[in-house]
Order: sequence, then structure tokens, then C-alpha cells
Amino acid sequence: MITPEIESDTAKSNQKKEEVKPIIDTILNEGSVIIYGDTTIQKDKIKEVLIKFEPYITFDDFKVSIENVKAKLDLNSHKLGRQFRTAIRENYNDSENLFAGHYTFATWGCGSPCQMNVLIDRRTGKIYDAPDSSVGSEFKKDSRMLIINPPEETNYFYNNCAYCKPEIYILNEITKKFEKKEPFKK
Repeated sequence: MITPEIESDTAKSNQKKEEVKPIIDTILNEGSVIIYGDTTIQKDKIKEVLIKFEPYITFDDFKVSIENVKAKLDLNSHKLGRQFRTAIRENYNDSENLFAGHYTFATWGCGSPCQMNVLIDRRTGKIYDAPDSSVGSEFKKDSRMLIINPPEETNYFYNNCAYCKPEIYILNEITKKFEKKEPFKK
């Protein structure tokens, strides 16, 4: 019986395997991300691209004094106040949600991945708009800075996940509005 010869990708011990030299060039150029690497690698084999979140501003850049105030909550001051009164009340009463000295940052789920957020002024009890998030928020009780969709502990986020991208906002206390800042130096 004759057995057919099977072709293989592996080199036999007496054969030299052809060496492929890497070609270094741009693999990905998207927004503020440029990835250089071996372009002999098939691009469809690159499954994920992680981007390091390195903001040029910090919570300490927007320090404020903490005030021990808590006015009666005014649910009629915002369109979401009556609709989500239970979630807003629970957040207002939770001391972990203190933000920017005399505010409460209230958040609740609205589907996956969706989180609605509002700002409550603890001096007046009035409710204001806040940026919505997908994978959480990060803030400090003594800073006006807010990070929406903060990266996990490694400080990296997935490039191909539109709702995972971190965004930085600074609360303007005069207008009670959040102003978006770019997280990367341009």
C-alpha cells in the first residue's frame, strides 16, 4: 500500500525554514492613535486595540471645599425628577455620591449599557443635567472634574468600543453645566 505524502507547514529537520523579515510600518492610524508594528502580520488577526487613557488634567486641578449642606430635594426642578424620583432620592441620601463640594452626582441604569445621570445642588435641592454614561463614572467629593466611562484599573480602554471611550467634564458652577475637555493633549 502506498501512502500519500502529506504536505506540512513545518520544516523537516534537514530543511531550512524560510525566514520572514518583519516590515515595520503603520498598522492602525485612527483618531489620536497610531500603532506601528510588523505589517507582515495579517491585519484580520488583530482582534483588539487597547488605548491608554492619559489625561493631561487631574482631579487636583479642580479642587473645591467640601460643604456640609443638604437642602430639601426639589423633584419638580427637572423633567427627570418626577420620573426617576426613587433613584434620585436614593442617590441624594447616599454620602458616597458627594461631588464638587456641595453637589450629589446621581446615577441609575437605563438598559445595557446605559446610565442616566443628574447633578443635584445640595444648597438648593435643585436638579441639573449631567452627561450620561455607559460603563460608569469617576469623581471626587472635593473636585469639579468628572470622568464618564473611566477605564478599568489598567488605565486602558478598547478602541473599537464607542461607548467605552472615557470623557472628561468640568462642572461650571455658574451655569451648572458640564464642559467637555479633551483627555489627550493635541
